[in-house]
Amino acid sequence: MVEKTANKHITTFKTFCKNNRLRLREAGDGLPVAKAIGKFKEDQFFCNFKDGTIGVYVTRETQRQFTYLHKKLTRLGCVATQLGDFEGAYDLEWMNIPPVARLLKIKKGAAKVQDPKWLRE
Repeated sequence: MVEKTANKHITTFKTFCKNNRLRLREAGDGLPVAKAIGKFKEDQFFCNFKDGTIGVYVTRETQRQFTYLHKKLTRLGCVATQLGDFEGAYDLEWMNIPPVARLLKIKKGAAKVQDPKWLRE
């Protein structure tokens, strides 16, 4: 029963990432994560196995950078579950994901071609 629930949460997370053009990857433990690009590529969304929310993990090089990001994330609807000096984990409701994904550079850009021929063949 527990495994069915876990698989359901993982499938929901993967589907949501694909539908919203998030950068979906497989983590070292085999679970799916949506990773950021650029300087802060350790930032990620992960499946936290709760209904209605996903997990957000962020890390920064200095405490000042992290404090600034923490304030922004709190304003955007993230609820802190674990905080350290330079890193933190948050819970985020589904409806608040797009602005946070844009802030952390997890969302991909717009598709260059609307309906590519090579995709249909």
